[in-house]
Amino acid sequence: MKKNICLLLLAFSLNLDAQALKLDYRSPVNKESFLKINVLKKFIGGVTTLGHLDFTSELMSLDYKASNGLMGGLYVLGTYSMITGNKNDKKNNLSHLLNPLGGSLNGGLYISVSLRKKEKGSLKISTRMGKKAIQGTPLKGFETNFTSNYGSLGLLYQRLLFEDGPENKRIDFWINPQMMVSQNDEKNLELFFDNDLKPESYGYGLQTGLEFNQNLRLVFLLNQFVNAHTTESVGIPVLRFSLVYLR
Repeated sequence: MKKNICLLLLAFSLNLDAQALKLDYRSPVNKESFLKINVLKKFIGGVTTLGHLDFTSELMSLDYKASNGLMGGLYVLGTYSMITGNKNDKKNNLSHLLNPLGGSLNGGLYISVSLRKKEKGSLKISTRMGKKAIQGTPLKGFETNFTSNYGSLGLLYQRLLFEDGPENKRIDFWINPQMMVSQNDEKNLELFFDNDLKPESYGYGLQTGLEFNQNLRLVFLLNQFVNAHTTESVGIPVLRFSLVYLR
């Protein structure tokens, strides 16, 4: 319990993921507060350099946007791995852990605060924290499921590259450097990672991409744990490419 509290405090005190990122399209001049519930709004296909191909759907989200630029909400996601192609099961389990949307069930909350807002660009500080249930490949025994707590903090820069109002077309660019933390039970670390990871694993992430007409995203994500016991198996950088459809 004490470790869980420390994780939450870390994420807030340091204080989203581009694949499920909540971009802000409102004019800096005309803003209104609103609360919205979405069901099955996002569908995400992803492939990684570890040989994983997966599919994620946002089952439900509750989003709040305030007139002062504050954004926050809750979300529930589900991810299904269609191809688990790495010969090293530690790396297969690592792929689930490093995917911010990973896990057969993933729930959490996000908060972002506006630092600067102009007509075509904005800068925010954002944080995300939650818990994921992962179906992994055990290195010993028969247990296939484990849970992981996670948190991230970063800066989000968003810019409008192109807009054609009459045709209802626009292209947005964003980049999101962030720090991340993953908290895992020592028993699960032994079963799924042979203790190559620490109970609190820290790392970095860099996400960038383009969004077309507010319904299609191309996302690149690079992340890595930097305090792993064994860098050649679970301390390697992992690149993920995702295609996101927003209904």
